[in-house]
Amino acid sequence: MKRLTFGYAAASMDPLCALECGILAEKSGFDTFWVPDHFIDINGDRLEPWTVLSAVAARTRKIRLGSAVTDTQRNHPARTAHLVTCLDVISRGRAILGIGAGEAMNTVPFGLPWEPPQERVARLSETIQVIRLLWASSREEPVSFTGQYYRLENAFLTQSPRQKPGPPIYVGAFASKAGLEVVGHLADGWLPWFNTADTFRKRWSVIKEAAQSRGRSLDEIEPATHIMMAFPRNAAEKRDALLAAKAFLLTEKKVLMALEKEVSLPVLHYQNLVASKDYVAKIMEAAKALPDHVVHEVMSIGGIDELKEKIDDLRRVGVRHFAIADLLAPKNQRRTLQMLRKVIKQYR
Repeated sequence: MKRLTFGYAAASMDPLCALECGILAEKSGFDTFWVPDHFIDINGDRLEPWTVLSAVAARTRKIRLGSAVTDTQRNHPARTAHLVTCLDVISRGRAILGIGAGEAMNTVPFGLPWEPPQERVARLSETIQVIRLLWASSREEPVSFTGQYYRLENAFLTQSPRQKPGPPIYVGAFASKAGLEVVGHLADGWLPWFNTADTFRKRWSVIKEAAQSRGRSLDEIEPATHIMMAFPRNAAEKRDALLAAKAFLLTEKKVLMALEKEVSLPVLHYQNLVASKDYVAKIMEAAKALPDHVVHEVMSIGGIDELKEKIDDLRRVGVRHFAIADLLAPKNQRRTLQMLRKVIKQYR
């Protein structure tokens, strides 16, 4: 069986806190450090990933550094290719591009277009192709491309990435069949938000079929997932962690549907909501109606044994990389990372 690897996913913290977190994650034995790419989010994300990851790169030596995940709506692929290339050089070959089809909260309030799902997935596929072309380009060997969304004409980047043929690309598709097919067709890894063992197995089968249709081996694609957890110290922290978990579950109705739970609560799917003050308040109020046991079926809120149980369930269905997201972050960050270090050691 392949060795498990572990990442730490920073969220809900300011840039200086995230920098400290990335340094501590390496010291705690994590293989990767992931930073979200949002203007805003329901839980208050405030990090610009490439700035933070570059700062972490300068203070670490081994840990791989990725976005979780960058979207295709706010940057031209040439811009994304350039950003990741520079991080790869600064980190001496440790950059990862996590990329997905985006969310309305990061486009609509800022006057940017919000395309229908099929167009966003098609743009995602084309974006990956353009980025890889540019990573292989040079002044001596420029590249051209004509697609539905992008056009290159003798384009090139002067700076090349350290990794060859380029940094790995992980696609953050969650449940869309078309998005999962992009993983199978083009990605080096799959990094969904969260999964149960059953939802992972079903979605991985879509990826497998798509990969086989292109003559790809599944060994070319790393099966990963976020795993949301918390190590609460008291009843108040447990309530906070449960409420945060319920809010995430409520906005991902397909997970609740997979658990055969009632999903008629009045909240939009995560990709389509706008995280205004009033709408986040609506989400948090509606989340209170979800029972605690639903959270425990998907996430780990408790101690080390509970987290290991979730890891083992997902490991059995093929997950090989776990991006651990702390529902209480940045509270108790040092304590949490110390406890996670003990978890990681048990899988080495």
